[in-house]
Amino acid sequence: MNLKKTLVSITITVFAVFAAQFTAFAANSSDNTVGDAESVIGGILAYELDKNGYTTAQEWIDGSITENAGKSSEWYAIILSKSGNYDLTKYRSALEKYVNESNIASATSRMKNALALLSVGADKKLVNDIAESSVGEQGIMSLIYGLHLLNNKCECSRYTAGTLTDELLGMQFADGGWAIMGENGDIDVTAMTVQALAPQYEKNDKVTSAIDRALSFMSEKQLDNGGYKSFGTENPESTAQVLIALSQLGLDIHDTRFVKNGNTVIDGIKGFVLPDGSFSHIVGGDTNETATTQAYLSLTAYVISEKSGNKLYLFDENKTENAETVPESSPVETTSAVSTAVPAETTVPGTSVSPSPEMTGKTENTPGYKPIAYIIIGSLAVIGCTILFVLKKRRASNFITVIIIAGAAAAFVFFTDFRSSEEYYSGNDTVKDNIVGTVTIEIRCDTVAGKGSSEYIPADGTILGKTEFDISEGETVYDILTQAARKYNIQLQGDANGYIAGIGYLYEFDFGDLSGWIYHVNGDTPFMMCSEYKLSDGDTIEWLYTCDLGNDL
Repeated sequence: MNLKKTLVSITITVFAVFAAQFTAFAANSSDNTVGDAESVIGGILAYELDKNGYTTAQEWIDGSITENAGKSSEWYAIILSKSGNYDLTKYRSALEKYVNESNIASATSRMKNALALLSVGADKKLVNDIAESSVGEQGIMSLIYGLHLLNNKCECSRYTAGTLTDELLGMQFADGGWAIMGENGDIDVTAMTVQALAPQYEKNDKVTSAIDRALSFMSEKQLDNGGYKSFGTENPESTAQVLIALSQLGLDIHDTRFVKNGNTVIDGIKGFVLPDGSFSHIVGGDTNETATTQAYLSLTAYVISEKSGNKLYLFDENKTENAETVPESSPVETTSAVSTAVPAETTVPGTSVSPSPEMTGKTENTPGYKPIAYIIIGSLAVIGCTILFVLKKRRASNFITVIIIAGAAAAFVFFTDFRSSEEYYSGNDTVKDNIVGTVTIEIRCDTVAGKGSSEYIPADGTILGKTEFDISEGETVYDILTQAARKYNIQLQGDANGYIAGIGYLYEFDFGDLSGWIYHVNGDTPFMMCSEYKLSDGDTIEWLYTCDLGNDL
């Protein structure tokens, strides 16, 4: 078989696989949305088991979920408590021990633990103690979490479900939404507020009116593919929160208000699923654990609502028979279709995720591997053509095929930039043309200075003092951040779309559910991704670590 026939055979195979996948997807039409959601859930579970080296969900519960009790596994515990008849005794004991022995700074983190404790049938007194110390202590999110606790008959001397409800209703904006800050609704906070208010939807006229306005707000914000944007970026987490809200209310996802261009919110979530069953934060991105967990949580909320009428955040229902999304008697088989690769956004201390070269501009460095790669590609192309000539396979199409393959390989080399940490963090300035001014950038983590044991948190909170950079026309906040990271050897984890998960080994969620990096320009918080904010001469950039979505800055 000659090279051309081989390529044709490969092409046919690829199209056959694609056609099979498309046929399977089409068979799972919107008429069987629950089955479709269960299929995606099964893929997520397979990914999580494969990643951790387990074969059953019970092994996962008794293993890493229990080991990370109180730190990172609470949503998984809630999911599994609602979706199958699993034994969560070991996890419950571990979480009770963690809560009793740890000084958890974030009120919302304490309440997330409380929700997990409720889901696994822990001592109500411990949950009440958390509610007493946490409800209302950290802005609107602590009111939302607090109402979930009180909806489950927890007690707090400072609030009742009624007073919390009134306080939340008083925070609704004119557009029908809620938000952490500003005067316009945010899709995530709006959906989460609706989730907490949902049990009163048909019982309290004021709540009914407020939720109806919120539903109109969420309907207007929905994209044509069924999904949602937050801070200018389409992502599955925002869409997941809307799906949970609809499920808490018991609304049909085919409600015409939430179907755009024939697409439901589940269609909007599925657009981010990766071949290994995990989810990305952005379209075409790598595995993101938060996106994966939120998709898992929301699809579980939908399935249990549809199959049993149960609600994700009402935990007395856990005592009844659960709807099993993946029966324990049928362990998930982790076949070759489930990747064992480490998620791309997992960073090992001592390494870094290097921003793409097109975002950092030209740099002064040695030629590197590319000239050698071009020589090798050219040599292989010559050898290939010579072999074809010797074997008398001299049809023009054969030689054209070799040239096309060589050209594709050369293009791959041209558009990629593989460098070690030492090469990337060269300490050199970025060489720029058409300089239009200067900006300053500062990176600080004052909010956690002295609070953590990490060697990467500076005592004075300064990761990078105020530093000046030249800017070219069209450069963004992200461009300057990556240039600063490269010049001053600052670890950076994110992607070229402007999603920043960590700076200097300090990551989002390290200090609670509301913690992470935000940026200011000239003292204001722009409501757009940092890769979209184009800078002007004299701008002042601040990257700041927050434990309360900016309210503590």
